[in-house]
Amino acid sequence: MASPGSPFSLRPWPIGDKKPKNLGDFIARVNAERGGFRNVTEEKLREEIAAQENGGIEADEVSDSEAEDEEETDAEKSKNVTAAREEFLKNIEVAHQSAMLGLDFISLLSSKNKLDTEENQKAAETSISAALRERVGIATIGATKMNESNMTEARRQDDIAVATGWRLMGVNNMVDSVMAAAEKLEKEMELEAKYWADILAVSESGWAVCALPQEPHTLGVRYGFAESAPEFRNSSIAALRRNEDGTVRLDLGRIGGGSQRVRVTLKKNGSIVDQSPLPGRIPDNAPLQDRVLEARNTVFHQELWYEINREARTLLSSDVYSDSSSITWIQDAETHMIFTLEDLAEPDSTHEKISDTQCSCTAYYVYMQFLLFQGHRQNYHRRTTMSQPPPSRVAMRQPYSILRAVIANSEYFRGCKVMTEFLEDLVLTLRRAGISTASSKSGAQPLIPALLQGNLPRRNARMELNFINNLVGRLESAFELIITPEAKIFGRGRVANVPYIGMHFSISLTPFSTQTSGGENTGGDNSMPTNEEREKKELQNPLQHSYPPSDPVREPYPNAREAIYYIRQAVIRVVVQKLVDEASERLGRDDMDWSELARGPTVTDRDDKEAHIDITEDPNGQLVLSLDAQWQAGKRTASRRWNWRANRDDAGGESITDVLIKVMDGRS
Repeated sequence: MASPGSPFSLRPWPIGDKKPKNLGDFIARVNAERGGFRNVTEEKLREEIAAQENGGIEADEVSDSEAEDEEETDAEKSKNVTAAREEFLKNIEVAHQSAMLGLDFISLLSSKNKLDTEENQKAAETSISAALRERVGIATIGATKMNESNMTEARRQDDIAVATGWRLMGVNNMVDSVMAAAEKLEKEMELEAKYWADILAVSESGWAVCALPQEPHTLGVRYGFAESAPEFRNSSIAALRRNEDGTVRLDLGRIGGGSQRVRVTLKKNGSIVDQSPLPGRIPDNAPLQDRVLEARNTVFHQELWYEINREARTLLSSDVYSDSSSITWIQDAETHMIFTLEDLAEPDSTHEKISDTQCSCTAYYVYMQFLLFQGHRQNYHRRTTMSQPPPSRVAMRQPYSILRAVIANSEYFRGCKVMTEFLEDLVLTLRRAGISTASSKSGAQPLIPALLQGNLPRRNARMELNFINNLVGRLESAFELIITPEAKIFGRGRVANVPYIGMHFSISLTPFSTQTSGGENTGGDNSMPTNEEREKKELQNPLQHSYPPSDPVREPYPNAREAIYYIRQAVIRVVVQKLVDEASERLGRDDMDWSELARGPTVTDRDDKEAHIDITEDPNGQLVLSLDAQWQAGKRTASRRWNWRANRDDAGGESITDVLIKVMDGRS
């Protein structure tokens, strides 16, 4: 550095301390020089310190030998420093003189040309050096323009006019932009008002309007069911997006824009005899709330189709088969009931060709929707009343009993119809044969749970569910057949869903008791018979000894065919007993009796006359009460057959009692 007495203020750049300033610099230096702290050990540091100490001792020995050389070079260094100083001062002087000459030139030139102010004029004159003023004088040098400017006053005015025009055009463009923005804003307000009017109409109709889970800035509407299957519950939300005209576009996502319905079709011998109708497809410009409702109906029927497909896989034993497009229930060799999922966009021309519909398919169509809705209610009741979670979710997701209930319902009405037609035909046939005491009564009544019987002050959701479950799954029919005042048959048919689907019949010789617990209800006499009355009635009924039925509780008849077979055989034995009693009384004989032979109940007497009584069906399915008589006419065996039907007989109007008396009296 220069000495404190040096006339120059120039100083060299300061040299910084080489020691690390902070811990970061220290760590960086260690990593750069040592390769990290792993390479820094106490032994290496001690070795380096010892090496530095040894190097300092050797340096002291060498310094004495080098002192003489340094004295020789000091003289040369002083000469070089003096020469450099003189050259540096010379350059400074040259720069100073050049600056002064430039200042004199500018000042002299400015003194000739008038400047804009007097102060600047005086400053220029005073800045000239004294030597130049004495030798040259003031205002002795001047400067002129080589070319005059082409900017005239007219042109300047023209430029001002052009600039003003551009400003006016800019203002006009700005006004036009503002007006366009105002028109766009007004149009946007109209579109938004139209959009929000549709949104409010949907909200006021009771639909849940909310933000989409994946798009929080987009409105959506929930149109599904909270208790439906997860596959449909999680996707039953549609975005409410605005069209260019302000109307709302319903972005349905999974279900798309199509409308679908489950259809029930009944075929006999390959021809459609009944079919549930399809509703018309709503137009695209329908009100938004109607489109949301249609989306709800579509997803409901899609879930219904999904559930009955799941259930159909478990009903192969009931002749239910499914494929990718339909589910078929084979009722018999001629009758098939088919379930399909139809698109409403396709024309419905099949239903128009049906001339005489039975409306049973429409009833099943409504019934299936009711069963799915009932399943939703059961899910809600189970979810809101369970104090602990179920042991497994598989048990919670069992298929709904929809097809099972439809099949059981169909079997119930079919069994009731078969039994009713049989009893009516049987009574008419017996009356045609002269048994005027024959009559029948039948009726169908669902079982009523005990919680819903009487005037209860309070009913809850569980009571309603129990009532609907009993209404759906425990349909019952009761009938009573009176052959004679002593011989009566009481029957009860009940539908069963589990473990098999069908209708079983319980037959008793005494009236069924009415249980208020909801277990049984026949719609008969409301009084409960005592044990003495029951035993008395059983003793009076001749069937108790001749042909008793199976236990009505433990061994009911599995179907209507088995129950009809018992009733037919029981009626034959009651008729045979009645004929024997009346014929013996009218003929005054006591040798007539009836017995069980291989061919069935047969009346015999002491003369080996036989009269076999039977009830069969003709090829048309009509009941036939027949009396086959055999007797000895000389050396040959004579026989004859008399038949009685509901609408005609072969006995010439005679009763079966009169015919039997003629046979036993030998007058046939």
